[in-house]
Amino acid sequence: SSGINAEWPLRPGSLLLLLLPLSHSCGRERWSDNALQYNAFNRSKIHLSPMVTLVKDHFTLCSWVNKMLPGKDNFWAFYGTESYPVFHISDDLKKVGVFNSSIVLSKTPDITLNQWYHTCLSWNGDSGESSLYLNGQLIGTGHTSDGVKVPDDSELFLNWCPYSDGVFFGGELFKLQFYKEVLKVEQVERLHHQGICSDVDQLYTDIMTLPWEYFILHEKYRFNVQLVPVKCQSEHSAWNVLYSESYLGNVISTKMVQDLKKRWELLEEFAGHLIDESLIEHLIHHHDI
Repeated sequence: SSGINAEWPLRPGSLLLLLLPLSHSCGRERWSDNALQYNAFNRSKIHLSPMVTLVKDHFTLCSWVNKMLPGKDNFWAFYGTESYPVFHISDDLKKVGVFNSSIVLSKTPDITLNQWYHTCLSWNGDSGESSLYLNGQLIGTGHTSDGVKVPDDSELFLNWCPYSDGVFFGGELFKLQFYKEVLKVEQVERLHHQGICSDVDQLYTDIMTLPWEYFILHEKYRFNVQLVPVKCQSEHSAWNVLYSESYLGNVISTKMVQDLKKRWELLEEFAGHLIDESLIEHLIHHHDI
């Protein structure tokens, strides 16, 4: 982009209203704004590059999940070997394990059919502690024994688990991401609180092992996997990190640009301008990055 010009006379404190129509999905139309919808028979194995270390000493797995089939033990993710599981997660979150440890729930997950929820599973190899989150809240913990290691031939499966052959997830996944660190509680809370269409996950790209785009590219041509546009509760999404109380109403500063990092660097063009709805609308419609 070439900065502010005559077509965009934005001034500090301005409350201009753009009359541009917004998308009914995630604000901007991007191929990564589609969920992966699995049928009830697909055995999906994710092929990983030898250069990718999915799980080592620490990891966090986060995703938006839509349970669409009744029943229990419908696993949407499994990683490990047929004889040695590293982790597995059922879509009702009642059967989650990390290595030899089952997650002990502190509260019963309330999962509703055909309703999106956000979940994260993390493991700290130093302490052996594993944590399970539902919609930003810690709902269970576990503890692995000393010396557990990830088998070199571990594989990642989506929509099923080799231990439950014939039982499938058959639901939808969105923004499935792996991180090489244990996310802090406030980071997990932010991923959920900002909403399903938020780009807040882009703040953590430097610690991502596998981004959502990898899974979209891998799965979009697979038989019986559909790309389904995600419907958002709010039409504001592309830059909706700026809609939070931390930013809305504040003036864009150099520190803010540095804190937001990477994809947010173009905000530097708007240094000194007030963050209001008109600015965010402009970013949504003119900066599809």
